[in-house]
Amino acid sequence: MKRCVILGGGELGDWRYARKLIHSDDFIIAADGGYSHCTSMGIIPHLAMGDFDSYRGDISKECEILRFPKEKDDTDTMLAIKEALSRGYDELVLMGMMGGRMDHSYANIQALVYAVSHGAQTSLVEKNLWITAITSGQSLTVPCQERFILSVFAHTDRCTGVTLENLKYTLTDAVVTNGIPMGVSNEFLPGKDAHISVGEGTLIIMCTKE
Repeated sequence: MKRCVILGGGELGDWRYARKLIHSDDFIIAADGGYSHCTSMGIIPHLAMGDFDSYRGDISKECEILRFPKEKDDTDTMLAIKEALSRGYDELVLMGMMGGRMDHSYANIQALVYAVSHGAQTSLVEKNLWITAITSGQSLTVPCQERFILSVFAHTDRCTGVTLENLKYTLTDAVVTNGIPMGVSNEFLPGKDAHISVGEGTLIIMCTKE
């Protein structure tokens, strides 16, 4: 798989932890204020893009730049995701996407779902948070993580054929709707990797440290 790391302008928290997640052969995109995080980690991204209303500093001459008007339909994160998909990247890692304004955080989760629905294995990663999504016919194994809570939410109106295995609260071929958060705060079983699948619809999966 071709992997792309996209850094947004949200809170990154532990830069050293984030730096360890970036591989030497990753293609790195800084979405607007994400360029500041790259600077903090001593990284020159391959591409910086956005309307640059959050970042107004210098950009390395070694970095490709795509500038967009401030008044546009897509967020900077969505623009970066679409650019990564257009360049053939099928594994996306999103960092610096949470914290600050709640509307931005929610928009970044929606952008993650867009990437998944367009065939890319996508995760939003922080030190104490991991978010991904699966859509119709897909399944996912989530490694057991000590002191982490796993939650599953319906992104679409209805998700059918939902199965949760190797968790404290299980489901088999169930219907989950986006009107009731019945999938919140599940627990890993000691030493067991969780298995999640969905027949129809899109599920958002979150692992959060207690």
